[in-house]
Amino acid sequence: MASVANPFINNLRSLNRKERFFLVGWALGNREFRLGPAFRRLLSSVVSLSVTSDSFVAMDYHLDWIYASVFLASQSEAKPRYKNTGEITATSEDIDFLIAYQEGEYCHIILAEAKGDSAFSNKQLGDKACRLKQIFGEDGRKWAGVIPHSALMSPYRPTKRLNHKCWPDWMHPDGKFKWVELRLPDHLKKVTVCDEKGIRDRDGQHWKVTEIPVRGFHPDSTG
Repeated sequence: MASVANPFINNLRSLNRKERFFLVGWALGNREFRLGPAFRRLLSSVVSLSVTSDSFVAMDYHLDWIYASVFLASQSEAKPRYKNTGEITATSEDIDFLIAYQEGEYCHIILAEAKGDSAFSNKQLGDKACRLKQIFGEDGRKWAGVIPHSALMSPYRPTKRLNHKCWPDWMHPDGKFKWVELRLPDHLKKVTVCDEKGIRDRDGQHWKVTEIPVRGFHPDSTG
């Protein structure tokens, strides 16, 4: 497979130690997290790429691991390095969904953030954008042979209130972010803390179960 020979992808694979990845893959009979054809076609269309069936795929992948993977792929030595430049933070900050594959002389890495019922936060996305800018640069060409891409996944396209002015250029080419529809089943429900009249109240002493209004839901936030 093309992806096996790429040192960057090999590093991504070897640093992936999320137990959830191995448990879900084993439980569903899909240890390699192979992408389904329908999703692969949709994603390829959105990001204007040809995502391969043997792509390396991971979930909740730490940003530290991404930097370590691309850095080690460009170095002949793996000796201790200073971490005061900010690329390594020793935190669990992560990317929801990661896809990497090789095409010709380039390795494409797609970094996706996903929301279902909850809203995208400008602060959270902004913090990650700053880290990714440090890792890949403003134009995404900091590392030879590695091209990063970004996408948001949610039931509905985020509205204009989502601020991406601080994002590096490669995360919103032509001033627009890439978006993939995350299709949720109907009639999902949630537990809500409320007051005795059923009105939502974070400090309430009661709770109720309500249906999530997926239709008309827009995952955006100015927070």
